[in-house]
Amino acid sequence: MTAYIDRVKNVRDYIALPLLYDHWYVAGLGEEFTHQPSAKTLLERSIVFYRTQSGELTALQNRCLHRSFPLAESTVVDDDIVCGYHGARYGPDGTIVRIPCQANTPNRALRTYPVHEIGPFVFIWMGDPASPDTDKLPDLPFLGDPGYRSMLGATDVAGSYLLMLENLNDLTHFAYLHRETFRFDHSFFDLPTTVEQRPEGIYCNRIDTDPRRATGALPPAIRERVRGRPAERWDGGMAVSPGVFQGYAPIIVGEPDTDDREVFETHIMHFLTPETATSAHYWWSVSNDFALDDDAFYAFMQGHLEKGFEEDRWAVDKMQRLLEVDTTPFKEMSVQGDKAGLLFRRRMVDWVNDEYGN
Repeated sequence: MTAYIDRVKNVRDYIALPLLYDHWYVAGLGEEFTHQPSAKTLLERSIVFYRTQSGELTALQNRCLHRSFPLAESTVVDDDIVCGYHGARYGPDGTIVRIPCQANTPNRALRTYPVHEIGPFVFIWMGDPASPDTDKLPDLPFLGDPGYRSMLGATDVAGSYLLMLENLNDLTHFAYLHRETFRFDHSFFDLPTTVEQRPEGIYCNRIDTDPRRATGALPPAIRERVRGRPAERWDGGMAVSPGVFQGYAPIIVGEPDTDDREVFETHIMHFLTPETATSAHYWWSVSNDFALDDDAFYAFMQGHLEKGFEEDRWAVDKMQRLLEVDTTPFKEMSVQGDKAGLLFRRRMVDWVNDEYGN
């Protein structure tokens, strides 16, 4: 058994696991970042972002090496950022290029953070800047594919990102927390379920073969066209890294191996980046390959999804607050529906041990 697993006896131990830096996290939407410097706190580090004149995105330590003035409150001149306190000037690679009050330039540099843009999202490598592991970048081809239409959302969470990840690994809360929003009922508990540990993550999936329920997320015109045919909907996914949960919810209509069989693809992405140990940034995207011109359908779905994911945020905020103020000793209870979440806790422990060498 790994070194940390004996310490994870309950949810308090779980959310006390150290932050993980040797991974890619979402820093924001590409459109957020311009030539004007702006700052974000990611994994308890303040980072300043700005684009050079060519549009290349730069991410640097947001603290002047001289007296710790925030560079996000400074000015970009050409491609350099100039501290608004004493005028120290840094290039986009973080090196000092000028100190106005002296002739010599110190051989010093700000910490840099490698970034990579995938579709509308900016990913940032929080580990050693000299060796970003591009093999750990998630494979998200649908985000830049014109054959898909994506809905996006963002919010901040006043709770540990690990509580939100555990929520995403748990499908059983659908029938209660999302009962009215996503229209799940107790029949959800009877659906065929797969929970298994795969090399890329803990996979959990439920399959609904009731044609009426299965096609409920399709636009009315498509639902009418496929009426009377067998159909099934998958609801599943896995956390592929500490900050990325990749969901997949296709709707499959028609008998297998027939010419009229149709698969309506839906990719549901959740991106969680800790701000601190007890707060997080949360982005999501839902990408469909059907009804791309149906603006009314996508406007409805945008609001529908925002409401549902807001329920998750609300629940996590409430749990975090209770864990902070209630000091009653407790022995955590686990139930059958927790299998994926408990396996994910062990996956988190593996990532912690890999990074911290325990």
